[in-house]
Amino acid sequence: MRTLHVLWPLACLFACSGPPAPDSAVCQDVVNRLCQTAACPGVGEQLAPGLDCEFTLLERTGCREEDFAFSQPTRERVLDCRELLLTNGTTTQSPPSCGDSLRFLNQCQDVAGFFREQGGEP
Repeated sequence: MRTLHVLWPLACLFACSGPPAPDSAVCQDVVNRLCQTAACPGVGEQLAPGLDCEFTLLERTGCREEDFAFSQPTRERVLDCRELLLTNGTTTQSPPSCGDSLRFLNQCQDVAGFFREQGGEP
């Protein structure tokens, strides 16, 4: 058991190493998590995702493109706000709760606006 206490921090450290994800991947992750909760009261109404949530938001933001880069909001701001969507886990198999998505939309108005606005420019 003592070995587990020593090895766990090391495992976490190495699991988080490597190059940062490209902006397009970060944006696509947020889109995926928001769309997982688009049926939640208050979420879909704010996003207006249409019939295909992911397609709509990826087209709206432009983050489907590999060379996508954040400018406004900044990458750092999006990453800070994205943490609100990760309370159930870091994999997309653990979608955010309805409350987490609502907190994202309400506490991060600038970032949420990027995903809401038609033809939003990164």
